[in-house]
Amino acid sequence: MKRFVVRLAQIVTMFACVMTGAGQTLEGAGIVYGRDHAFAIAAPAGWVLDNGAGRNEGLPVVFYPDGQSWRTSETVMYANTASKSAKGQETLEELMAYDVAQFRKRAPGLSVTVLPDIKAKEITATVRRFEGDEHGNFEAVAYIDEKQTIIMLVLSARTREGFDKSYAAFEKLVGSYQFLTSNVTIRE
Repeated sequence: MKRFVVRLAQIVTMFACVMTGAGQTLEGAGIVYGRDHAFAIAAPAGWVLDNGAGRNEGLPVVFYPDGQSWRTSETVMYANTASKSAKGQETLEELMAYDVAQFRKRAPGLSVTVLPDIKAKEITATVRRFEGDEHGNFEAVAYIDEKQTIIMLVLSARTREGFDKSYAAFEKLVGSYQFLTSNVTIRE
């Protein structure tokens, strides 16, 4: 019980950090939630957590280096989710195959590489690198398999150098991930 109270206090503190900011918080932390998921995540040192800039793209939270912006930064990171109730995305393997197929429709020469898993507090993320998309980007996707949803944390860079330089920050972002609950009620 004591551990639960301490964890709840940490979560409330993280949530308060995001809520007091104007959408952008240097090295901020927050809770991302949707119909069947809520998880905590924290920006790595030197990165901004922004819970507004990606909304038009359906992204609940994005990250970019301090002094940059979501639109112009060479390298960005973001969180996305996929419900396991969607046909063809009911397992981690199905979703990863779906992602590769979607990328290859737009970029037949796409290269997909298996990267080492990244460990977070209570999970291990499966990581894939995508190179050669239609925009020439370099991306890493950390797939996190939860009970009702799959969480995707993404690093996207316009150059290989930007990707390589930011990969350690991506590992820290993934390492900060902590799933909270599948039981979310959203009141409109």
